[in-house]
Amino acid sequence: MTGTDFEDKRIEFKDWATLKPTTPHGQLPMMTLTQPDGTETKFAQSVAMMRWVARKFDSSNTLYPADADAMLEIEELIGLSEDMARAWAPALYMGMGRHTSYGYPEDWDDWPQKHATVKKWLREEFLKDSLPKFMEFFTKKLEKTGTFFCGDQPTIADLQILAQLRYFTKGVADHVPADCLKPFPASWKNVDAQRLLGPDRAS
Repeated sequence: MTGTDFEDKRIEFKDWATLKPTTPHGQLPMMTLTQPDGTETKFAQSVAMMRWVARKFDSSNTLYPADADAMLEIEELIGLSEDMARAWAPALYMGMGRHTSYGYPEDWDDWPQKHATVKKWLREEFLKDSLPKFMEFFTKKLEKTGTFFCGDQPTIADLQILAQLRYFTKGVADHVPADCLKPFPASWKNVDAQRLLGPDRAS
């Protein structure tokens, strides 16, 4: 989005165990900044990285403007995005071996109610209650601006929410249909990556 060159390194799962101890907080993504003298500094937390890149490299000052009022509107939307991520977290983490954190037994894989629990209480309830609530918030914003979340130019709020909504349209989450956003036309339209990023950067 800023036209800045960077190296995108994708990690294979088989390499993660070796890499994990070298990361700042034992998680990905991680950003490594290399100085002219070869010194490297590593940073974590994707939203922090996004804010830094936008503030440092966006010459138009539109992705993450310094103006306090414009920044507040952006931060409000990022907060909503993070609230939706927290609402989805139980459904996500239950499939990642963290079921005991939510009071489920160690032998979760052998528990007869596992499939029904994930399907109904975690995935279907999210689609019925939480997703519509957040989509209503996002839709009102998009209907007001008619373009992007905070006006006629994309900001980091669009970048944050775009990736989040695209995940739900990929059909990769069990019991979450790829067309789950179609009842919310404004938000569905915003998932169009080519509209936001341009066809050469939509992947």
